[in-house]
Amino acid sequence: MADKPGKARSSRYRDIATSLQKDIRLGTYAVGNLLPTETELMASCRASRQTVREALRILIDQGLIVRRAGLGSVVIADEPPVLFTHSVKSLGEWLRYSNETYRDVVRSGDVVADRKLAALLKCEPGKNWFLIEAVRRSDQFAAPLGWTEIYVLRKFAGVVKRADHGRTPVHEQIAKMYGQTTEYAQMEIFVRSMPAPIAKALGVKTGSPALTVVRRYYGLREELFEVTITTHPEGRYTYTMDMQRSLRPRL
Repeated sequence: MADKPGKARSSRYRDIATSLQKDIRLGTYAVGNLLPTETELMASCRASRQTVREALRILIDQGLIVRRAGLGSVVIADEPPVLFTHSVKSLGEWLRYSNETYRDVVRSGDVVADRKLAALLKCEPGKNWFLIEAVRRSDQFAAPLGWTEIYVLRKFAGVVKRADHGRTPVHEQIAKMYGQTTEYAQMEIFVRSMPAPIAKALGVKTGSPALTVVRRYYGLREELFEVTITTHPEGRYTYTMDMQRSLRPRL
């Protein structure tokens, strides 16, 4: 199928990347061998050069291939490395995960915040929430990157039914569906021991080191309407941030 504009094209390059990942994993393209050229992939996938390049970029970011001038795309690994690097260039990008990851929803339902949960969410005890629990992944073959708990006000529970739910930040979905704006947000990062309830889902030992990222979103009148808690096993997710000194203009 040829490329289509907009959303269809944006999902097309992911489909091509997933297909190539599978071929590499199964040995169709063994380590040390070359992938088909861009022109060959354009023909076999009926895709544009830009779409093919985006698909190859995913494989590069995952450490599966390298591009060598005059040679092509060389396979250097048959499994993506466990570590996923999230590089950001602005403070705003800290509030969302890389577009190359997605959430695989496990379950959802109503919860009431007890004192322990209320302290983590920074809300009053007894507050009602709708909880969405999911595994965050970079692709269907690699080890899970983390476990995500998304607490939203019950009136926003409909976001879990959206077709783009797994790939779009929930606060953006809430804005589109309900008109809820984010007036300000807060992010907190800390290290803790991996909780037993999610250790098995992530394939790690209970009590092993874990990086936890909490994002809190506030609307008008400082109303807390969403809290996202993602717990990453040691060595599976890292943040990098590029910063540059700004020169003061001369008066």
